[in-house]
Amino acid sequence: MRKILITDDDPMMLRMASFILKKSGYEVLTAYNGIETVAIAAAEQPDLLFLDIEMPETDGLKTLKMLREQAETAEMPVCLMTGTVTDAIRRQAEALGAVDIICKPLQADALNSIAASI
Repeated sequence: MRKILITDDDPMMLRMASFILKKSGYEVLTAYNGIETVAIAAAEQPDLLFLDIEMPETDGLKTLKMLREQAETAEMPVCLMTGTVTDAIRRQAEALGAVDIICKPLQADALNSIAASI
């Protein structure tokens, strides 16, 4: 079973995304912030990480940079999630090697499509 880690500071968003992905047959791990994400990603080695950009303290882009700096997570597929996609965010995501960016509110088709592509 493929393992997916979802990080979002919104508990409702975590529950919704977890439900969608579990229903599609994935094992789902969750984290509420960037620091927790880095630790879980290194320990659990998920096949994919959905990472919210807009979080307090350590935002998703800083978290992705930290993941890329660790050998255990440097190549991990990461899809960023945000309610606001700008050209600047797209450039930063591309520079950090994100596999995609999806818009919130999340859609089941978008989550499953990205999960199936990894």
